[in-house]
Amino acid sequence: MATKDEPQELTQSQLYKKQFFGSCSTFFSKKSKFVDYNVKDTTKILSNIANQPKFSQIRSRYKIKKFLSKFLLKSHINWILYAFVDKNILKIAVSNHIGQSELNMQKMTILKYCANSKDYNHIDKVSVFRDETFQADLSNISKNDNCKSNITFKEKSYAIFDDNITDINQKKIIARIKKYIKRQL
Repeated sequence: MATKDEPQELTQSQLYKKQFFGSCSTFFSKKSKFVDYNVKDTTKILSNIANQPKFSQIRSRYKIKKFLSKFLLKSHINWILYAFVDKNILKIAVSNHIGQSELNMQKMTILKYCANSKDYNHIDKVSVFRDETFQADLSNISKNDNCKSNITFKEKSYAIFDDNITDINQKKIIARIKKYIKRQL
């Protein structure tokens, strides 16, 4: 029997497990042996693209969306297509009238949080509008022959289904459902 001072002889699989589960830096090293400084990782590539002047509008819109998502509900954020600041007005574009009415109710909350923000404290008015051209562009994309996303669902049952229920009250309910479906067709 080996004591602590005597070296133990390990099998190959035990050595492998020891190197794998131990904190041995020779098995997994965080630095690769070969580093090519000409190759950029994805973070560097995306940051280089985002720092170009033509993407400044995207950066500002992302910043505003991030600001709004801190205090608005997720359902309200989902209505927003994009937002931007024009002088002292925060303009928010929404997709339809429901989003417009929902965000019009939140104008005072948005102004309150803008006054407390260091980036948007100059804003004194919030404008919510519908972007009809954005929706038209989306509908044109979906009508494209390459995109087959125009799927409509129609009722196919025509109230033809079996009911093997023995309870009389439940049979009456099923009969009313069948009449309702036939009337809708």
